Amino acid sequence: MTVTKDGTDPPAGMAIAIMGLMRTGSTLITDMLSQRGRSLILSEPNILGMWSPNTVERIHQLALNNGLDPGPELAAPERWPRYQNYFDTVLLPQLAKLPLWGVKYVDLTDWRQTFERYPPRRMILTVRDLRDVVISAIDRIGHLHLAFYGRRYMRDEAWILANIAYNVHELMALRQRPHLLARYEDVVRDPELRQRMVDYAGLESVAGTRENLAAGRFSRQWELNKHGGTVSDQSVGRYASEPPGPVRALAERVWRLLPEYSETFGFETPPPETWIRGHEFQRQPGIEANPVDYPKSESGLWPGPTRLEPSFQLRHARLALAGRIPEGAVAIDLACGTPALSVMLPKGRRHVPVDMAKRGQRYRMAPLHLGQFPKVPDATLLLALHVLEFLDPDLPRLLRRLRRYDLPIVATYHATDDTEGVDRAALGWVNHLSRDALLAAFRKAGFAVRTRWNADGPQSFFHLRPISVDKPESSPPSGVD
Repeated sequence: MTVTKDGTDPPAGMAIAIMGLMRTGSTLITDMLSQRGRSLILSEPNILGMWSPNTVERIHQLALNNGLDPGPELAAPERWPRYQNYFDTVLLPQLAKLPLWGVKYVDLTDWRQTFERYPPRRMILTVRDLRDVVISAIDRIGHLHLAFYGRRYMRDEAWILANIAYNVHELMALRQRPHLLARYEDVVRDPELRQRMVDYAGLESVAGTRENLAAGRFSRQWELNKHGGTVSDQSVGRYASEPPGPVRALAERVWRLLPEYSETFGFETPPPETWIRGHEFQRQPGIEANPVDYPKSESGLWPGPTRLEPSFQLRHARLALAGRIPEGAVAIDLACGTPALSVMLPKGRRHVPVDMAKRGQRYRMAPLHLGQFPKVPDATLLLALHVLEFLDPDLPRLLRRLRRYDLPIVATYHATDDTEGVDRAALGWVNHLSRDALLAAFRKAGFAVRTRWNADGPQSFFHLRPISVDKPESSPPSGVD
């Protein structure tokens, strides 16, 4: 550690880096250690990354709020070839005026280059039970509508899986460096740990404001409301309250995919017999290279791992069907998780996200796993993408309940004929029907069926149209409308 002649830390260099997974309390800690006139921790400054207007505006406002002078105008690529040029030339001299400054990252892609350029004198690692991380990430996407922009940049379940897997690998490397560990569950419950972090950073007390949230114009107001504007433990154990379904299954899958994380940081570890082995996203002994090609995770063209992953199958289904929803449709998206489809649809279509937990203002909440479905009088279409395998062990019973809507349904399913050798239970699937049994269940429930078998690998697509009991239709032709 570098010190001045009087034994104090030099003010110009980075004092502290807060590094961790998303949804682990890193922003809370960042603001705890940001005190106007004394210290400033930049949340996700993306110093070495591509130009981001949102990041530029947020960091500019953060500097102004803290009495710094970042200049009268926002940085622009027309003047600065890279954002790093602007940061080094304009922001760094301003930060050097403070006794303490630092950064917070939950996107760990460039941490080695960042640390080489701006070596931190101290580091805090933030962690949380992986199951809670997954569910909290989905809740955040729902509340902030961070779904999918221009069909290019995704924030969906597949991205969550890739993001966590990638960053767990990087976090395991970061932990080899001297650090203070901050488990979310302990941070929100233990004031002594919060004070220990303050002491570790070289401050006297916890800050009383939320600087980074304020600079972001309180885009996380829903979180502030949830916690009453204070530090609370209301989000501890979020997984325990998540009903059965696709989101809970994803949380369990990530937990079983990366058991070393839970072992290392003292969380409940999945039983060894349930660990997912031989997966491309797993850490390989003796291999330092990260196996996840994370920069491609936001692209719909990236196939992801070769092993069947339900979250990627869901992504593929959304991409395939978004442009085929008819104009004027009001589509109920059952057990949708993230609202990714809402910004994929062409204009003139309305998306109604429905899930078992409240994930945003636009969501309808209903205990779908108990067979209770919301009333949406103006709906014209039901979507059951990545749903039928998860909600009810008795799939024919679920289909009969869906039939009560008397609406057409677009659905996906992985028949047992097409998933030989796949551990369906390990994917969170609770029913297991063959092609013939599936078609029989559709028809017995009162639907005419159009099919596209293996439309996306082992994933098949179905257009189900309700038929009158007293006027049954003959078997429909194959092919999707």
